[in-house]
This record gives sequence, C-alpha cells and structure tokens, in this order.
Amino acid sequence: MKTEAVMRKIILGLALAGLVLGACAPKVSTPSPEMVMTNVAATVAVQFTKTAIAKPSDTPTPTITPTKTLIPVTITVPATTGTPGAATTPAATTAVVLPGGQDAGVWARSNPVDGTVVDSGSKFKVVVTLLNTGTTTWTTDYAIRFVDGDQMGAPDEIKMPLAVPPQMSIDFEFEFTAPSTPKTARSNWSIVNANGVAFGVFWCEYKVD
Repeated sequence: MKTEAVMRKIILGLALAGLVLGACAPKVSTPSPEMVMTNVAATVAVQFTKTAIAKPSDTPTPTITPTKTLIPVTITVPATTGTPGAATTPAATTAVVLPGGQDAGVWARSNPVDGTVVDSGSKFKVVVTLLNTGTTTWTTDYAIRFVDGDQMGAPDEIKMPLAVPPQMSIDFEFEFTAPSTPKTARSNWSIVNANGVAFGVFWCEYKVD
C-alpha cells in the first residue's frame, strides 16, 4: 500500500511539473494564409519603390526646328579675255517699282579691290559681284551697261547669262586695258532691267602707274 501511494505521488508530481513547464514556454503562433499573402505583397511593393528610386528619370530631348538658310549662287560671266588687276566700289542704288515687284541691286565685292595699282597700257581682269536685293528676278533681258568714265576696252553692255532670283548674286568678269598715261581710272556702270531702266550703279577704279 505504501509503495502504490508513493508511485501516485511521483506520477502526480511529474504531471504538475510538465504543466508548469508548458505554461512557461513561449507561444509560437502559425500565421494564417491571409497574413502570408499580405507580407509578400508588402515586400513586393517595397522592392518596386526601391527600383523606382534607383532608376534615373527620363530627360526629354529638346526638339530642334530646322531653319532655312539662303546661300547666294555665284555665276561667272567672262566679258572678254585678259590679265589680273583692279577693283570696284558700291554706289547709290535706285529701286525701280514694277507691277510684278521691285527691281533693286547692289555691288557686293570686287576682285581685285579698288585702288589696285596697274601698269599703264596693260591688260587686267576685274571680277565684280552684284547682289539682287529686289523682289523681281533678273531675267536674261536684264544687263549691266557702261555709263561714263574710262571704258578701257570693255563692251557697252553685257546681258545676264541666266535668271538671277532675289537674294542671289552673280559675277561679271571684265577685261580692261589700262590707259597709256598714269592717272586714276574710273569706269562707271549701271544695272538695267528689260526696259532699259537703270536701278543700280557701281564703278571700278584703279591707279594707273
């Protein structure tokens, strides 16, 4: 009898000890499926946010609007034959208003320049560039015409070899023969339209030695 009582007390003590130990152990809860999905979604959202921060922002490329640039066309017109020399200087121009627009033109440059020294009696070339500053096209009926001064063997008139639109230029090449005595030689010319009306003037001037 005493042995059975002792055994019961031991078993009861072990049972109580197990309950006490079970009560002291930390509880571990198993997350529900809904909580697992929420945590996954939150993690994905954080990753997307980090990627967006790390990615550089797109910089818009500026749009460049092309502009039109008008480049004068140069036409070389031999007047005769010859050797290098002399120059030209711009003069006052008179615009001529026509039903289809306005005739206007200016001297642009000469090669060689005004004041170039040439030998008396020598032959030399002068290239004169004229610019159409009007609103009409210089047709082949337009011309340049000798006015007065030293003609030096140049023709009285030279026709435009082809049409010269507004804001385009044309070159005329002259062959001059310098006077036989030293002097300042000047040759005055005009630009004339199809009706023979002058609307621009220029000259060539050189020192004859």
